Amino acid sequence: MRKHLSRLYRLLKNKWFIAFIILLVIFLAYFIFRSTPKPNIEYSPVTVGNVIERVSITGKILPVAKADLSFEKSGVVTKINFKVGDRVKKGDTIASLDSAGDKAALKVAQAELAGLMRGLRPEEYAAYLSTLKSSSTTLENTVDDAVNAIRDGYVKAHSAMVEYVDLFFDNPQSVNPIININIDTYEKKISLNNQRLAVSDTLLHWKNDVSIVNTQNVFEILTNCEKYLSSIKGFTSEVSTIVNNLNPGSSGLPQTVINTKIVSINTALSSMTQAIDAISRAGTALRSTKAAFDQANKQFKLQNAGSSAESIAAQRARVLQAQVILDNDNVVSPIAGIITRVEPKSGEFVVTGQSGFSVQSDLIFKIEAYVPEADIAKVVLDNDANVTLDAYGSNVIFPAKVTMIDPAETVLDGVPTYKVTLQFVSPDNRIRSGMTANTDILTNKKDNVVMVSSRAVIDEKGKRTVRVMSIDGKSFVSVPVTIGLKGSDGTSEVISGLKEGDNVVTFVK
Repeated sequence: MRKHLSRLYRLLKNKWFIAFIILLVIFLAYFIFRSTPKPNIEYSPVTVGNVIERVSITGKILPVAKADLSFEKSGVVTKINFKVGDRVKKGDTIASLDSAGDKAALKVAQAELAGLMRGLRPEEYAAYLSTLKSSSTTLENTVDDAVNAIRDGYVKAHSAMVEYVDLFFDNPQSVNPIININIDTYEKKISLNNQRLAVSDTLLHWKNDVSIVNTQNVFEILTNCEKYLSSIKGFTSEVSTIVNNLNPGSSGLPQTVINTKIVSINTALSSMTQAIDAISRAGTALRSTKAAFDQANKQFKLQNAGSSAESIAAQRARVLQAQVILDNDNVVSPIAGIITRVEPKSGEFVVTGQSGFSVQSDLIFKIEAYVPEADIAKVVLDNDANVTLDAYGSNVIFPAKVTMIDPAETVLDGVPTYKVTLQFVSPDNRIRSGMTANTDILTNKKDNVVMVSSRAVIDEKGKRTVRVMSIDGKSFVSVPVTIGLKGSDGTSEVISGLKEGDNVVTFVK
C-alpha cells in the first residue's frame, strides 16, 4: 500500500503528468458543456398578389404580307412607275409592257361586238372583207420581216462569236475550246470553256431553225431565238467582264493590246444587243398583226353567219379575252405596301414568269417563333405578348397577340417545336423586317391570390407540403398545401393550406 502511495506521489510531482491531466479535463469539459449550434434557416412571407405564367421565346420579324411579282407574258418593258422604297396602294400598276398590239386587238373585238349587236349593212360587209384582206397582206409582210430578223439575228450572233469573242479562245469551234486570257480560278476557266462549247450547239440549233422557218412555225422559232440570244449574250457578258478588268500587271499584255481586246468584246456585245432588239421588235409586230388578222377573220366569219345570240355571246367572250390579254401587260400590286425589289429596266426584254418585282406590307409586321412541345399546351390564340427588340433594348415594349399556332411540329436540333405567329397590336415605324423579337407570351394570370415562393414547396410522392415557421422563429412544422398556377417569376398560387402573413422555409442549411 505504501508503495502505491509513493508511486502516486511521484506522479503528482511530475509536471508532464499534471499537464496531461489538465488537457484531458479541458477536452472532456468542451464535449460535455458545448451547446448544439442552431440551424441556418431562410424563410419568406406568404403574400397576396398576382401570379403570372409566361412562355418566353425568340423569333424573327417578317412582313404580314409579301408578293413576288412577274409579267404574265413576254415583251419589252416600256414603263416602270415605282422604285425601291416607294409606297403603293392595292391595284397600283408597278410596270407595263409594250401593249400597242393588245390595245388594238381589244378595240377591234369591241368594235366587232358593237357591229354584231346593231346588225350589218351590205357596205359594212364589203368593208369587213376589205379589212380581212388588208390584215392578211400585213400579216404576210410581217411574217417575212420576222423571218428576215431570225436570219439576220443568226448572222449577227455568229459573227459576234467568230470575229470577236473567239479571239479570246484557242480552238473555239472545236469540242475542246480553251480560253487564252488569265482567269482567277480554274473552275471559272472550265466554266467558260464549257459555255463556249454550249454556244456552238446553240448556234447550230439556230442555223437549223433558219433553214426550216416558214409562216407556220415562225412564232415558235422566234421564241427559240429569244432563248438563243439570252444564252449567248449571257456568255458574252461574262467574257466582257473579264476582258474589261484586264490590266498589264495581271495579264502581262501591253495596255494597247488590252484596249484592242476591249473594243472587240464591246463590239460583240453591241452586235448581240442589236440582234435582241430586232428579234423583240419582230415578235411584237408579228403578235400584233396576227391578232389583228385573227380578229378580222373571226369577224368576217361572224358576219357571214349572221348576228345570232350565240355569235354575240361568243364575241363578248372574245372581248373579255382581249381585255385579259391587255391586262397581262401590267404588273399590278395585290397589296398596299412598300416596293422592295425592281430588277428589270425600261426597254429591257422580259420573258413570261421572270420574277422582277417584290412588294411587302408596310408598317404591319408579324413574328414567327418556335415553342417547345413542353410549353405549347399553354399557348392559345389571342394570348397577349410583350416584345422587345435588340435594337431598342429591354425597356421598350411592343405589344403583340398570338394569331396562329401551327398544328404540325417542326423539329429543330432534334427537339419537336411548334411555329407560333404573333402580330403587333399597333403599327410602329421603328419595327423593321428581319429584326430579332424577344417575346414573352402571357399564357395565364391569377389576380389577388395567396402566393408563395416556389422554392418553399416540397413535392414528396405526389404530396406537396410547406414548412411553416413557428412564432418564436426557431422551429418549423410541415403543412400540406394545394398548389394552383405556377408563375414564371418563381412564385406559386396557394389554393389551400396557408394564409397571408405565414413565414415559410425556403432553405435550410
